Amino acid sequence: MNTKIIKRQLVGLFFILCQISICSILISCDDYVDIVPKGNTIPQTVDDLGELLANGSLATAGDVFGFTEVSYNIMFFEVYSDDYNAPQDPTNIYYTIFQTLPFIQNELIWADYLYGVSEDDRNWNGLYKSNYICNYVLDHITDAKEGKSFKRDEVKGQALVHRAMNYFLLTNLYGKQYKAGSAATDLSVPLVIESNINNQYPRATVQEVYDQMLADLNEAISIMKVEVPEFNNIPGLATAYALRARVYLWMQDYDKAYADASKSLSMRSEMIDYNTLSMYMPGIPAYGIAGYDNSVQTNPEVLYSRYCSETLGCVFSDKMNAIIDKKNDLRYTTFMGALEMSGITEPMIWTRKHHSGIDISEVWLMKAESALRKSSPNVSESKQALEQVRKHRYAAATYQPFEASDNKSLLDEILKERRREIIYSEMSFIDHKRQNADPSTARPMERTVYGKTYTMPVDDPHWQLAIPLNVMAQNPLLVQNER
Repeated sequence: MNTKIIKRQLVGLFFILCQISICSILISCDDYVDIVPKGNTIPQTVDDLGELLANGSLATAGDVFGFTEVSYNIMFFEVYSDDYNAPQDPTNIYYTIFQTLPFIQNELIWADYLYGVSEDDRNWNGLYKSNYICNYVLDHITDAKEGKSFKRDEVKGQALVHRAMNYFLLTNLYGKQYKAGSAATDLSVPLVIESNINNQYPRATVQEVYDQMLADLNEAISIMKVEVPEFNNIPGLATAYALRARVYLWMQDYDKAYADASKSLSMRSEMIDYNTLSMYMPGIPAYGIAGYDNSVQTNPEVLYSRYCSETLGCVFSDKMNAIIDKKNDLRYTTFMGALEMSGITEPMIWTRKHHSGIDISEVWLMKAESALRKSSPNVSESKQALEQVRKHRYAAATYQPFEASDNKSLLDEILKERRREIIYSEMSFIDHKRQNADPSTARPMERTVYGKTYTMPVDDPHWQLAIPLNVMAQNPLLVQNER
């Protein structure tokens, strides 16, 4: 990758603040600066490096950078999945926003390019910037002086987990879905595992990126001792096992995915029973939910948090509405609603956390799926794991365990339950993309936006996002995805 682009995208003090308010989107970018600004401390000890990961910035405490620097969350990408759509009611306050913002329009129609040549892809930038911080820590952790508050192996393990997550998101957005028969030649993203910003890198293969993710997670698991840190943005052993389970699930290695999901759940498995929650203002979830912690740093059913401050004001598509029990699914009745007094006339999500991390419910569902699909299927254990999620999410007064007539219907319900759980995040798209690798679960995407219908077949090249045009323009080693 080109030095200028890397400095622009990876260095810890390039700051992108992007949020959607009811009436506008604000995007601000600082000028390019050196790695360590004047007046700030150069990390020299294990404590310094630990703080770098805990706080997420190369700057000292008190600066504007928060833990979002390392725990980068994919922003404003929900509507790339056809589980969501733009508001269709012209009186909805978000209706005009969706019609006038080019990058959202491009996502809605699965355009060739989401951003122009003069625009930054905030998700590419954010993930590689997080990756730079991880690489900085890993390059200096061995020689750093001992600290008092952080242990060397824990800090190293955390950086390895963060880097593995960065590459999981990058390869599944910009590279092809892992397929054993073609992973060695399918292109992924540049594999940068050093903090030297003076080198350019070609695109690695999907296999190379998955090998690196596994190497990072294997090493992290071998050296970390803390199972569950105090705050969810700091990964522990339970997170490392859960992320490795996710990697194996995406590789269709169900035996290993099952083992790792089970190991993670042995360390942390609690979920919130949504039957215990209530709205502060009955019928209006926008006013908040009693009994629910909407901070991803401390929410008890968030295993690994990638902070997100905002979500798009999108609505469920007909496809998503078709798989939801709107009377008894507490994810809908408790957290979805309109707010007509503010001009929001169609149901959207409120209060329930959304982020690019891993929730404990996902780990239970990974166990349910892998138990069913592993070399020696365990149907009973698969059902038990599925019910662990369902009983916390449906109204107790009418709850009935799911009765599957065969393994196919059980798998179908598990996959639908995943769709209901991972709402309003990039995982809606990434998980759909994973399922396309299996002909038995593959399905195209289709959506009607403002009266016009758009489709994306299972083998369409737009399942891989374009490498950002401004990155392509400055790095001759890169090959663009087919458009």
